[in-house]
Amino acid sequence: MKKIHSTLSIILCLLFLSGCAELFQGKVDMAGISNGTLSGMLSSVNEISELTTPTQLFVSQGRSSTTIDITWSKVDGAVSYRLERAVVSPALDGSYSEPDESLFEVLEQSVYDTSYQDTLISEGSIDETPYEKRYYYRVSAENFRKKYASSPFTPPEYGTLFPKPQNVKADLGESTDQIKVRWQKVANAVSYDIYRTDSASGTGAVKIDTVSADRDEYTNKISPEEQGVEFYYSVYARNRYGALSAQSSLALGYALVAGAPTEPKNVKVTDGRGTSTSGILIEWDAVQAASEVTYHIYRTSSVDASFTLLANQSGTSFTDTKNLKPGLFYYYQIQASIKDEAGVTLKSKFSDSGSESTKPAEGFILSPPSQIAAEKIKNSGDKVLWTAAIGSSEEQQNYKYNIYGDMDINGTYSELVMSVPATPPDESGYISAIVSKNFSYYKIKTCRIDNALESSFSTVTSPSPFAAERAVATQHAKLESEYMVANSSGVYPVKIMWQKPTDDEPSGYHVYRSTTKNSGYRKITEEPITNLYFIDTDDTTKAGKRYYYKVLSVNALGQGTMYSDVTIGYGALTHEQYMREYNKTLKASHKRLSLMHKSNDMDKLGSETVYGAITGSCHYNASIAGLGADITMKYTNYAEFYIDNNPENGIYFTVSGNTDTSANMSANGSMSGTMVCTGMYPGKVYYDAIQIKGGSAGGGTYGIEPEGFARGEVSWTIGEE
Repeated sequence: MKKIHSTLSIILCLLFLSGCAELFQGKVDMAGISNGTLSGMLSSVNEISELTTPTQLFVSQGRSSTTIDITWSKVDGAVSYRLERAVVSPALDGSYSEPDESLFEVLEQSVYDTSYQDTLISEGSIDETPYEKRYYYRVSAENFRKKYASSPFTPPEYGTLFPKPQNVKADLGESTDQIKVRWQKVANAVSYDIYRTDSASGTGAVKIDTVSADRDEYTNKISPEEQGVEFYYSVYARNRYGALSAQSSLALGYALVAGAPTEPKNVKVTDGRGTSTSGILIEWDAVQAASEVTYHIYRTSSVDASFTLLANQSGTSFTDTKNLKPGLFYYYQIQASIKDEAGVTLKSKFSDSGSESTKPAEGFILSPPSQIAAEKIKNSGDKVLWTAAIGSSEEQQNYKYNIYGDMDINGTYSELVMSVPATPPDESGYISAIVSKNFSYYKIKTCRIDNALESSFSTVTSPSPFAAERAVATQHAKLESEYMVANSSGVYPVKIMWQKPTDDEPSGYHVYRSTTKNSGYRKITEEPITNLYFIDTDDTTKAGKRYYYKVLSVNALGQGTMYSDVTIGYGALTHEQYMREYNKTLKASHKRLSLMHKSNDMDKLGSETVYGAITGSCHYNASIAGLGADITMKYTNYAEFYIDNNPENGIYFTVSGNTDTSANMSANGSMSGTMVCTGMYPGKVYYDAIQIKGGSAGGGTYGIEPEGFARGEVSWTIGEE
């Protein structure tokens, strides 16, 4: 009996060596490993594998005239948050489209709070463009200190700025005792503050009143002393948060003085509706007065309601050549003045020829299209798209569009590609033409058919390149030696490779990565790259995690719309990390065995077979062999876990082979056997160099041979982790 008990002691020691000491602590709850997932049974080992997505993302709309506030919920385990922004301008019909992931740029790499204030414009900016745009934000939780994988992004939410009042106008000599100020209402306003000054620069303005948000006009009572004085009015909107909008543009206004001349009549643009590229001719009828009449020529535009004084003169015609810009309508109003016997200047009301008149004196220089784009058509050349140049539909019938091309973005664009007659825009608001001769860049000029006068060039456009082809990412692959530097989690880099699109030459490429196939992609290249490969060396990548990659081809303007197909990649593991990941399946199989858990030593002898949560079997046999003992563990297609806990991703490790242990009466011995692994990380694990001393692991190494790598030796202590 002494021999038998000694042998049983050896068996117990050998079982302990197999990493199963916990099996002697009573019955094991099998529920945690019955579903084939790594989470649950090994949660204490994995701790946090991926941070959860922040929730409760709030983005302010119309709260401030200069900033947008973004807040989100705290994520357990997160140290910082990555904040990205995409800016979307309205389409021609005023609608907004959801931004593509290529439009998102990093706004702040590391936000250490759960809020951020995005300052979009400086105080006092006169630029109206920011108020028309929507600003989309998305947030990801990160912890680079512990190398946690970043969370997926939140679904994007958009914010808007609180706009200033638009189209502010004041009476121009309509009355002798009052001046009415009018404006367009602002969404979310609760009141309006009206300011007035006699300075054309707007300095020294004083608030004269506040009106409620249901008002869009204000009447300023004028004393006799104020008659004929030119005042400049500005309006501020205030919202329910107490925020004040930016200042509106200045509106000139004044009350008429008794004895002033009548206003000029029949003010019109006689030569300047797309008939010139440099000037607009205005004419009007002479005003009859007892003394010499001086005419004051004022101008507003389709983007600025503030008056610009162009000239003071005695004649009844004027050619405007002052800083005229393409794409704008200009409106002209004339004021007449005389001097009374005391030498006091008496001014008439403004002519009824402004932008709101039934007969405006409206003019514009011949202008190129304000918007131009291009896209590639497979085997057909390039499709160039543009909006119609400004002008009435009748005037546009006298246009044609000359498309010029160049291979250099800074070239002369001297080569005329084709001329296109003016046609009505399609449903999207664009005119288009297929250009059979491919250029890298295009510009357009509007040309008059009657005299071949051409406008200035439009902005430049370049077709979005075709998608990169045959994109592929490495999976558990050995890369070139200079890239084989593992991160802190024992994972080597991934190499993403692709081929340039057929019959196209993109200027560069951006690479995007996500943990899900259809969303959540983030750009992982800081600048467009010209190589046809990229090495992803992210330090947060983890073993057992697949990553999705796609490549965006871009032109020299950094623009692109066509992605490659999505490819899956993940890095190879160091030999030590390979042992850790493989050993999770072995440990799970040990927990399924029952003979190991018997309280009586004699009951631990025998054989049994258990089955993996997913597939395969593990056959256990413990027996006395001469003056020693043998334990045989035979695995046949044994699998416990799915990749990333998702059956659709496939099995993590499937193992087949033996792990055999033998020892003598002194409890010294060795292990043998080879395990063949398939699944996410194919390879082999060898037990032929493990040493047993005194009934427990006492030295030696595991032989680890991942597919594509040479065998490497890993300390026996790794198996005990």
